[in-house]
Amino acid sequence: MTIQVLLGIDDRDLASSLTGQFRELPDIKVIAVETTSSHLASTVATVPQLDVVLVHQGLGPLPALDLIRDLVVRQPQLAVILIADEATAETLSGAMAAGARGVISNDPTLSELQNRVHQASEWSRTMRRHFTSTEVPGQSGRLARLVTLCGAKGGVGTTTLAIHLAIAASSAGQTVCLVDMDLQNGDIPGYLDVQHRHTIADLAAAAGDLDGAVVAEALYVHPSGPHLLLAPGQGEDAEEITARAVRQILTVVRSRYDVVIVDGGTHIADANAMAVELADEAVIVATPDVPSLRSARRLARMFARLAIRREEDVSVLLTRQDRRNEIQPELARKMVGSPLRGVTVPAVFRALEEAANTGSPGAVKNSDFRKAVGRAAADLGLVGAVPQQEAVPPPSRPKQGDAGAVAVEFAGILPLIALIFLLVWQVVLIGLTSTYSSHAANEAARAVAVIGYDKRNTEEARANREEVRRRAVSRIKGDWKDREHLSINVVDGYAVVTIDTPILIPGLRSSWGIETRTKIVDEGEG
Repeated sequence: MTIQVLLGIDDRDLASSLTGQFRELPDIKVIAVETTSSHLASTVATVPQLDVVLVHQGLGPLPALDLIRDLVVRQPQLAVILIADEATAETLSGAMAAGARGVISNDPTLSELQNRVHQASEWSRTMRRHFTSTEVPGQSGRLARLVTLCGAKGGVGTTTLAIHLAIAASSAGQTVCLVDMDLQNGDIPGYLDVQHRHTIADLAAAAGDLDGAVVAEALYVHPSGPHLLLAPGQGEDAEEITARAVRQILTVVRSRYDVVIVDGGTHIADANAMAVELADEAVIVATPDVPSLRSARRLARMFARLAIRREEDVSVLLTRQDRRNEIQPELARKMVGSPLRGVTVPAVFRALEEAANTGSPGAVKNSDFRKAVGRAAADLGLVGAVPQQEAVPPPSRPKQGDAGAVAVEFAGILPLIALIFLLVWQVVLIGLTSTYSSHAANEAARAVAVIGYDKRNTEEARANREEVRRRAVSRIKGDWKDREHLSINVVDGYAVVTIDTPILIPGLRSSWGIETRTKIVDEGEG
């Protein structure tokens, strides 16, 4: 089986030398050579069944050991090898502490390179089999799903969207942490009417000694569900929060929650740029107007220039969408360049006004807005979040053969359905016949008691019998009163009425009827 290898090297000569050596090893295939840490991390996340990653010591902008540590945390079954300029004991110790499976020099022999990669590959495949066999469905992820929202410009609704997404995910049963990384202008406390003395600046000061207890003390638990990690109360404190500290903070936070949502603000510095680089989904929030869409495009291109994130790995989500807008999603997609998300948030200014003024997100009652937030949460994987590195299966479509089988089965069962319907209808007709027979017999008995019933062939007797019949059939409706199928007689003091039972339609009668007898009580003429 071919071993799949990914190289992370920014030195062209070294990359050319190593790929040339790998070409001489037929059972090893180099699938790509990445020149930045962010591109390497993106490729690792998208390539299935990757066996070994080789990271050069000089790869940047993220330090190589930090990159290795992050890769191993994300994918514990992945074997990572450090390529060092000098394979000293100190270098080996640092690499092992970061989670690497070995160290090689930047000028290895062919056999050394082959042996090291083979050993790492065997370990990786063994661990992969172990993880596959022991994995519990829905619990395979090691880290929370991290979504970072950045505003194309101020006032596009980034903070509002982040808050409502966090509440939606929390309402769906996820454990959620909302992180305010708009370090100089963060205003989540104002939108949620909270006061808390601890902020992300406190964690940054203790970044080298973080643990669950320290993080828990800095978080504020909001009644609506999400836990909040707030921005510094004083904007100048943002200068003390480094990218390295943000990486350590987010790594610890992600190990404690199902979902982490970062409000990245509109101004990109080293700290919130790190939140964009680490995110599973980096989203630029924009409104459907030319200045906002141009800003979104500039921001995505800046991420790419700074090697934070490739332009195609950043998506744009439109807020304040309305059918009356001059710019609709199709035109916006052409303007921004980056992928446009399939959901939008409607323009409902008045519905959000009370919530913003009172610090109560629950005051938003607009159903269109709430449904849009729910769709956005699902689209971003926050509702029933997919564990990290787990592929999302495409929607299944019924196979043509299955559709044909369903049609054949339906055609086969259709006669049975028709037969059942006819049987039920026949039972209904029998019931109606029985009811009419009973009513007619009761009326016939009363008429016989009053006017008598003489079977002689005299004119008076015939008139009396006709009157009895008239009164009896007056209680019957429709074709049941037909003389050919309804007979009235008097036998041993009982009025006897027999009505032939219809077959499926009242006009079509069977040869068997339903007979009802009612006792005649003699009341006389008066």
